[in-house]
Amino acid sequence: MNTTLRELTGNRRASLRYIEHCYVERVVLTLNYKLVGWPKDIPYRRFGNIPRREQSLRRLLALWDSGELHFEPVTASDRIAAKLRPKTIIPGYSPATREVEPVVSLVHSSSAHLPQALCPSGGPSVSGILG
Repeated sequence: MNTTLRELTGNRRASLRYIEHCYVERVVLTLNYKLVGWPKDIPYRRFGNIPRREQSLRRLLALWDSGELHFEPVTASDRIAAKLRPKTIIPGYSPATREVEPVVSLVHSSSAHLPQALCPSGGPSVSGILG
């Protein structure tokens, strides 16, 4: 996924972020791409922290290989959503399984000024974990 993101953005340092606010700030708002097709029943987080890890990772890899899970350019509507309701732009977002963040909290929780250390690189790859 990181290789594809780098190719799409032309940024050799681009990487997918698995901490929600970092994904919104670094991938959606900075790199202008979003991950589409993430299953709603697999929480978006570092691969090592996904429940039923091996089964979930195999499914994600199959979705990626088939093209169902892919990157798309961010639209103007996506940018607005990312700023006003950041959780709604997270891959696999479902209002039934995630609490929607109030718009007021945007003023207090914006990660635009967070140091890079608070948004670490994405961690291990799917193929690295599955071997």
